[in-house]
Amino acid sequence: MDINERLSFFTGLVRCNYNLFLWNYDKDFKLLSTNCPKELISGDMIAVLGFSELLSAHVGQGNRNPLVLDTEFGLLWIAAFEYRDVSLHGMHLIGPAFTGRNTQLLIRKKLDSYNISVRLRSLIFRQLEEVPIIPSSALLQHAVMLHYSVTGTYIDTGSVCFSSSGPQENADEIELISGEHRGVYLAEQNLLAMIREGNPDYRKALDKCISLSSGIRTDSTDNLREQKNNGLVLLTLCSRASIEGGLNSSIAYTLYDFYAGRLEECLTAADATNLVREMLADYVDRVRSSRENEEISVQIQGILDYIAIHIKENLSLSELAARLGYTEYYFSHKFKQETGLSVNAYIRQKKIETAKLLLSGSRMGIQQISDELSFSSRSYFYSCFEKETGMSPSAYRERNARI
Repeated sequence: MDINERLSFFTGLVRCNYNLFLWNYDKDFKLLSTNCPKELISGDMIAVLGFSELLSAHVGQGNRNPLVLDTEFGLLWIAAFEYRDVSLHGMHLIGPAFTGRNTQLLIRKKLDSYNISVRLRSLIFRQLEEVPIIPSSALLQHAVMLHYSVTGTYIDTGSVCFSSSGPQENADEIELISGEHRGVYLAEQNLLAMIREGNPDYRKALDKCISLSSGIRTDSTDNLREQKNNGLVLLTLCSRASIEGGLNSSIAYTLYDFYAGRLEECLTAADATNLVREMLADYVDRVRSSRENEEISVQIQGILDYIAIHIKENLSLSELAARLGYTEYYFSHKFKQETGLSVNAYIRQKKIETAKLLLSGSRMGIQQISDELSFSSRSYFYSCFEKETGMSPSAYRERNARI
């Protein structure tokens, strides 16, 4: 079967359950064909909803995985990318869909604030009633199946990317898949066990949890608030599991405060989804690193923990040595002997790791990040960042931005 035959077969299967439509574009985002009736959603979706910039950024990063496009009003599309050798040949989108059962109500509230006629309002509502509501677990499964139809390759749901076309005050990417919680506890315990172990295969366990349940059941009309609540619950479980896995409790709690604050700042479902992925990866990596450092003495480990907690401050060799009652010479020698790095090099490395998180997952300016991490100047921050990563902070943000 060629791509067109696979897409036809796939969309036929999808429409047995959900009334989703297919849009086919060339590499320049020109609409080639769609089976969506004009009376339902008129116009070229990429142009109307401002998806061009999001798709260009995704392709420009060399990312060939499927992308869930999240609009201001909570309407979602899934995009898959067709390549010929190394060049983009075209894109295929399916949608639109809602994933929150309250999204239609939220759109009605938004429309109430606009000065539009009763006739136009009625027409919009009739169109929205035709848009299916799909659980996020099913949406992710559709994304990997669309990707297979276009590329002929298999991926897991953890590889699906998310992006938002604009700020959303209320949007939800999560909806319960069933009326029961059968199997959720075992899947959750498996995920937490992997976090305790610092096991990088935790993504498979996470996918299993998502396929069974999407978190807390509530009837709130604020779907973004529900998703943030679910993220906070997962954050709490991760911090506890990481402590049980050997991560210093002060670091775990500091990370909790850091990610809880950033979660509250998320404006869209895409922001929250990407942040949760970053959070899990960070916890697992830190647990794994702490297990690898078991031969480090209690004294030096205590200093490493202190540096992690106070990484945004202006830390000095004399201050750290004084905390242990050591001379600067003895402390420097012992620190490098056990960690393989000088004190200043280690602090610089950890500051840059934090800077990378802020560049990829926040809207803070580069000068603001430099000040936040107590670098003496913007130019010094640039030189340190380039020394550690091989690229400038702005280049790193452009390549790795997740919001």
